[in-house]
Amino acid sequence: MRHAAPRRTLEPHEEVRTLPHYLVGEALDGILYVSSPPIARKQGLTPLLGRAPEGWWWTAEPRLLLGQDVLVPDLAGWVGGRPRTADAGAFIERAPDWVCEVLTPATAKLDLGIKLPRYARAGIGHAWVVNPVHRVVEVFRQDHERWVLQRAFVDEERVRADPFGNVELMLSPFWTQG
Repeated sequence: MRHAAPRRTLEPHEEVRTLPHYLVGEALDGILYVSSPPIARKQGLTPLLGRAPEGWWWTAEPRLLLGQDVLVPDLAGWVGGRPRTADAGAFIERAPDWVCEVLTPATAKLDLGIKLPRYARAGIGHAWVVNPVHRVVEVFRQDHERWVLQRAFVDEERVRADPFGNVELMLSPFWTQG
């Protein structure tokens, strides 16, 4: 008689590692969320990458390991250079200083309802939320684990906002996506 071999059940944060490279996996409160990043979102981020203000290091879709949670912001930045990664580059354990989420119909509830509060609890100081459909960029700063809206940019092509001081950033790549 054959018996099925017991299958070891992975914790959601461990299961993220098993996903194919073309899928984005996030683990929050013991739940695994899997998505495929929209091409338009990636195209909007591409011009911003490599244009990090002096003293900053930016990257798209870093896999952040914050406690037992794995979060993948669309863009994140660290002051003072590239953070070390854990397990041969699998996860970054150091919380970024800034995150940016680009909303899509498929990700808006997760980004706004679950991930933003988690970023605040992790001590991330600044967050931007980009809504390409409505051409709005909201700039937040964290205050006692809560987000405070500093400014909303509506249909602006150039933005000067915290935490980047007087550095001017072009957001028009987000608006040209269709």
